[in-house]
Formats: sequence, structure tokens, C-alpha cells
Amino acid sequence: MNRNRRPIPAKSRKKMEKDVLKGQKKLPADEALPKSDETTAEKEAKKYPKVKKVLIDKTRTRMQEQKKKKEHKRSKRTSPGEENEVRESPPAHIHPEGERWQKTLDLQNKTKRKKLTAKLNRQKTKK
Repeated sequence: MNRNRRPIPAKSRKKMEKDVLKGQKKLPADEALPKSDETTAEKEAKKYPKVKKVLIDKTRTRMQEQKKKKEHKRSKRTSPGEENEVRESPPAHIHPEGERWQKTLDLQNKTKRKKLTAKLNRQKTKK
């Protein structure tokens, strides 16, 4: 079923490697590549004069969104998730003013209480 391929003779393998290396070009130095952080929709429109104003506005808004997304500060304390998401375990040290931790602990206690009462009610009905 699954046959092994025949090994390529060393002479032809080396020739293939040589051809591949010849075909590859060296990348130009970083300085040779033009860099500009100030690309605007107007500059792009000059390159392509037939572009309509609507498309220019779209590119401008897209570039602004990308810039905002890049510069937006993100909190390192919390991971992105739902607001109603409940922690599995309480934090080790609760800060006295940490309202969100208190809320999560309250939610956890409520659910524990509900489970316990349901369990006790089931036990009462069995007896």
C-alpha cells in the first residue's frame, strides 16, 4: 500500500539544491526599501486618479480604525470575556475596594446556597 519513495541519487540531489539556490535572490537591505508611516488617502488617490471619493473616504476611515486599534490601551489585569462570567475560584487576596471581586463572590455564594437547598430538599423528599 504505502511504498517508500526511491531515494534520489546524491549527484542529482546536489544538482537540484544548486538550481534552487541559483534561483533565489538576496533580499535588499532595509535601507533600500522605502518606508513611510504617513500614508494618507490623498497620496493614494494621486497614485490612482480614477478612484472615487467614496473609496477614498472608506480607506481613510479604515486607516483611522487601524491606528486607533494599534494605539488602544488594553488592561493587563483582566482577560476579555463576558461581564456575567463567574470565576471558578475566589481570588487569593481581595482588595477592600475591589467591587467586582465582591460581586463575583456574592454570585458564587448564591449559587452554592441554591445547590445546597435543592440537595437538602431532595433528601427530605426521599425520607
